[in-house]
Amino acid sequence: MDGFTAVRCGSCAQAPSGFDDDTGSTDGTADTGVVASLPGVDEVLLEGLAAVVRDSRHGVLVTSGCRLGAGLCATRRPGLMLLVQACDAQRRPTSPVVVVGPVRSTGDVRAVTRWLQGGGAPDPVRLPVRLRCAIRRTPAQH
Repeated sequence: MDGFTAVRCGSCAQAPSGFDDDTGSTDGTADTGVVASLPGVDEVLLEGLAAVVRDSRHGVLVTSGCRLGAGLCATRRPGLMLLVQACDAQRRPTSPVVVVGPVRSTGDVRAVTRWLQGGGAPDPVRLPVRLRCAIRRTPAQH
């Protein structure tokens, strides 16, 4: 993979929601069900993504409004969402878009940044299951 484009949902960052607290899980992989106020998760995510982009040859980070649609966002768990797509040196897409999230904890931020740093993008199988956004399309969606 020459590079990637990561689109951070700015709408998610502004939405009021609690995030899972990492303290209840010893390995940081399981949802604890504990909701904590962690308003800094988006800042940590943004800093982590910016660092990965700086270290990549052709990485791009974009913040945008919601690209998934209000209907989807209303039905999923709260949290920050990302769209990631591999690209070549001219920033042309070389893979389908991978929807990542919801990112709900600093442990999730670490998992996403490791995935990008390790060249795992765009393979969603290399992400923890909790970060593989399953989007079910209805027949009306194209």
